[in-house]
Amino acid sequence: EQLVALARKNPRLAAARLLPAALASRLPAQAAAFAERAVSLEGRVYAHVADDIATGVSRADFKLQPAAGGAELALHLADAAGSNRDLRSWAGKQVSLKATQLADQLLILDRKQVRVLVTATTSGNVETMSIAAAQPVIQGVQNTLAILVNFTDKAMSCTPADVASRLFGDSGATVNNNYRESSRGLVGFSGQVIGPFTINYASTDSCTYLGWGAAAEAAAKAAGVDPALYARVSYVTPPNASCGWKGMAFMPGRQSWVQSCAVTGAFSHELGHNLSFDHAATPTFEYGDTSDPMGGSQMVGHHAANRVMAGWMPAGSVLDVGTGGSYALATLSTNAPAAAPQVLRIAKPDSGEYYYISLRQALNLDAYLPLKYVGTLSVHRASGTLPAETMLLQNLGAGQSFADSANGITITNQGVAGGIATVNVSFGGATCVRNAPQLSVAPASQSAAAGSAVTYLVNVTNNDSAACGLSTFGLSHALPAGFGGSFANPSLGIAAGATGASNWTVVSASTLADATYALAATATGSASGLSGSAPASHVVYTAPSCIRATPQLSITPSLQSGNAGTTLVYTVNVANRNGSGCGASAFNLSQALPGGFNAAFAASTLSVAPGASASTHWSVGSASTLAAGSYTIEASAVEATSGASAGSASATDVVNRTIADTTPPTVAFTSPSADATLSGKTLTLVATASDASGVHSVAFYVDGKLLATDASPPYTANWNLNKAARGIHTLTVRATDNAGNVAEQSIVVRR
Repeated sequence: EQLVALARKNPRLAAARLLPAALASRLPAQAAAFAERAVSLEGRVYAHVADDIATGVSRADFKLQPAAGGAELALHLADAAGSNRDLRSWAGKQVSLKATQLADQLLILDRKQVRVLVTATTSGNVETMSIAAAQPVIQGVQNTLAILVNFTDKAMSCTPADVASRLFGDSGATVNNNYRESSRGLVGFSGQVIGPFTINYASTDSCTYLGWGAAAEAAAKAAGVDPALYARVSYVTPPNASCGWKGMAFMPGRQSWVQSCAVTGAFSHELGHNLSFDHAATPTFEYGDTSDPMGGSQMVGHHAANRVMAGWMPAGSVLDVGTGGSYALATLSTNAPAAAPQVLRIAKPDSGEYYYISLRQALNLDAYLPLKYVGTLSVHRASGTLPAETMLLQNLGAGQSFADSANGITITNQGVAGGIATVNVSFGGATCVRNAPQLSVAPASQSAAAGSAVTYLVNVTNNDSAACGLSTFGLSHALPAGFGGSFANPSLGIAAGATGASNWTVVSASTLADATYALAATATGSASGLSGSAPASHVVYTAPSCIRATPQLSITPSLQSGNAGTTLVYTVNVANRNGSGCGASAFNLSQALPGGFNAAFAASTLSVAPGASASTHWSVGSASTLAAGSYTIEASAVEATSGASAGSASATDVVNRTIADTTPPTVAFTSPSADATLSGKTLTLVATASDASGVHSVAFYVDGKLLATDASPPYTANWNLNKAARGIHTLTVRATDNAGNVAEQSIVVRR
């Protein structure tokens, strides 16, 4: 439980505290079932995004819904080279991954072990895409159901009509109009609002929002509305203080929760998460960019980065700038094509992101923009694909500049006139920007007996900008009492963007008790003084001595019977009763058989861990000439490593002797009699049959053609005389016994 809690709080540290593979292999089977284990899974990644805009607190929990079904699993990235940007890039996509599972938590130790299989668009978007395709366009009318609910102790403060006008109104500050303006008609919202329904939860209960949603949908179905018919479902509830948020949404997904029904922007924000939009932030505040609904709860148009990533900007409206010069930039706020580009996009080489430059004016919903965005250039940074957190870096008034010294990019507002800005972009020489190095230790956790030395590999990545060139990093460590250590290369010279490595040998004192000890390696740049660290673990473990015990064998079933010459299949189970200090053992199987028998094991050697068991099939055959009787067969297991510790078990094979049945049954007509003259419309044919082994069936024939078959006495068949020609007919009754022997009788009758 402690490791699971640590995975939620600090994935990198949890990875360093995982049980070393050498120790994990020694765990008894009963304990191994509760320990962490390596898994390979496929599934869809999505995020639960919780918003408390007023306090600036946000939480994003990333989940994997396994393709094979079952409960969702929480995703945590423990790779030092990864970040939430990686998790966001997987959201909404089908992935194949390798991870370490701790209960319902997944630790991704290496982000390269996550492979995107296909991008899954959310319901309401018309496109799907393969991994090689471009970012899908977010479009379509989003058919939305809003369900208003009351808690048992607190009622909803809004009416369905009020919420419907906020969501679906055609003009003004509504969610529908917000998205129609920003997307230039590609996205809209329609649907209905129902309720309020009282659900069996109190506002003082814990924040079981999934339970609220299930109860709300059940109430909707009871009222005759099927939520499954809607692309989006919003659950509108009174506030619940234990949640710590006012809005929650799946990103991407179909469900959202709103606890502030009178704030239209709250709906626009949470439904935006459903559509794959992440937060519009500033470097100091998660919701600091109030030029976009994803920056808070304001009803304004979406900013340039989100519009471009959503595919809402028409051809020719986005200009990719790769050479220096002055560029005309038309306002974004008209929500219509312009003679000049409306977004300038500039690649940011050091991070693989982009800058988005735009001009906003007080037009349409942008009439509600704060003044600092009006008539100025907005400089945003984003990854280029959704979901992606966007970052507002600066608003440039006339004559002001934004400088990216690491990439040598300068953006200057040269003035705005008639809704057109003149933007100068220069690509000068990059300057050196130093950053803290990034460290990783492999393996993150190792075990050894007290007094032993173990060696780790420390990787150091120089995160300085390219202009810094080669930098020197000094290595140091933090060790618990009773430990010593050294680096093979205590000083590393590493080029900007490159990675260097050194072996790190750590020795524990021979007197240390068995326990997990925390280690840390640190690299410090000699020029910058900036440091980075990585955790590791040294597990001191004194392996118990190997105490061997006789394996336990069992054979199931313990008794079988069959005819001479047949083969019977048994299951042989071998339980390893050695102590845990012995590790897994291989057991060779052998057999002792009576004369006239032959047998073979499906697997003649079984590898079994201490405390565990394994089984194989054992096929035992008898000669066809064997006399009837009970025969004892025996299987044995010998430990391959020691040649000792033999165990055995026996079973009984009963051979039956059967005499072939070659005697045919007896069969005869009882009606009609031979040479009888028939009249009437229908005649019932009746026969008797018997045999020591049992009669399988009796068949009736008329003139050689099958009339009917009967499997139980009295044996009868009905003959339609109306269809029989006048004259002589031959009737035959044929009996077959259970051994396949046949007998028959024929008589002649007249019609």
